[in-house]
Amino acid sequence: MIARVLCLAMALSLAAPALAQSPATDPGRRYSACMAQARAEPVKALTAAREWFKEGGGLAARHCAAIAFYGLGQFVEAGTELERLGREMTGQSAQLRAEVFAQAGQAYQAARLGEKALAMQNAAILLDPRNADIWVDRSITFAAVSAWREAASDLTRALELSPNRTDVLALRAAAWRNAGDSAKALADAEAALKLEKDYPDALLERGLARRLRNDRAGSDADLKRVIALAGETSELGKRAREALRGAAPTKPPAPPPRKPGEPAKK
Repeated sequence: MIARVLCLAMALSLAAPALAQSPATDPGRRYSACMAQARAEPVKALTAAREWFKEGGGLAARHCAAIAFYGLGQFVEAGTELERLGREMTGQSAQLRAEVFAQAGQAYQAARLGEKALAMQNAAILLDPRNADIWVDRSITFAAVSAWREAASDLTRALELSPNRTDVLALRAAAWRNAGDSAKALADAEAALKLEKDYPDALLERGLARRLRNDRAGSDADLKRVIALAGETSELGKRAREALRGAAPTKPPAPPPRKPGEPAKK
């Protein structure tokens, strides 16, 4: 989803005629350079974006500044600016506005402002209800407040729109497990593993679901495989070790929002 937002600001920047084929004067190339810098050197990118805005960079410059805010960990500022952009882009397509509102939701989620994140994701879904990634984003917001059945419902819609995604199946397995439905959790984990046999998140979920269903041998095999694939010190590895020691399966940490500019996992 977020990768397509690059097309958004690129389109906005190209609304002005290119004056030359250099990053300093070609709006599209300047936007690309600014976005790359926002991810690598957000402090410098924020200064550059502000200067560009003064020179007439418009919405593209503001979008780059918002991404720089995100890179600096200033999630509220990033969300606020992205929300403003989405509201001001009345001349753009519904799909592009939805992308920006979704980015705002990701920033607010990173700031742990769940109500604001949900409002932005609701707005994005109203604008572009066929964008599977926005439904995934909203499911993560629901999961963060333990609204597991709502999360599972959104993930079901995402799978209807974009079938056979291992990441979404693993997320829904976690949602069903935490909602108390180990059978559905197991089914989703196994469906993911049919698509990618060593997908660590799905192996973890199958291991936890098997444990809930008293399949200790199968669970141990899955959890040990997770540790072998992901490493003992990874988040997945630590959770697998805890389960192997006999700790009850716990609520998984909500997956972090994708960073603006970062494509969705497929």
